[in-house]
Amino acid sequence: MKEQIIIAGSGGQGVLTLGIFIARVAVYENKNAAWLPSYGAEKRGGFSFCSLVISDEEIFSPVVETADTLIAFDQRALDSYVQRTSKKTLVIENSSLILHDNINADKKILIPASDMAKNLDASKVANIIMAGAYIGIRKLFSQESARVVIQDMLGSKAGKLIEKNLSAFEQGFDFAGK
Repeated sequence: MKEQIIIAGSGGQGVLTLGIFIARVAVYENKNAAWLPSYGAEKRGGFSFCSLVISDEEIFSPVVETADTLIAFDQRALDSYVQRTSKKTLVIENSSLILHDNINADKKILIPASDMAKNLDASKVANIIMAGAYIGIRKLFSQESARVVIQDMLGSKAGKLIEKNLSAFEQGFDFAGK
């Protein structure tokens, strides 16, 4: 198994955190993972993306030329990475912030992650909603592993924050299953 992922959006949307999260779930399930972040000098609002390679075998480079999965948080991200997709690429779009696309892909998920996060009264969990959709559609990892990693990553920030993130993950997972 080898999965090559590109995650792209703007600073502050949780793009890099989503990459780390998926990598940690992969490692939790005894896979190899290589994560390569890239972001602008701006603190919030600048372009942000990461590539992630997950494999049962040794990984020699985290660079992704053609993605097996593209997760796009906004229009600029989608427009920037459309050329790194193929017809076989799974495309997960935050339809709250993407109004049009010209991607010819067999499998596309349009998930209103930002709107769903607002409905949870937690705008910062849109990335976890996208994570749930990714894990729900790809079925490479178990829900339980993702729950464990969410709790581990939040650690001392227990309580309502963990519950909101777990709820966000479940909503994304369920959305992908529809």
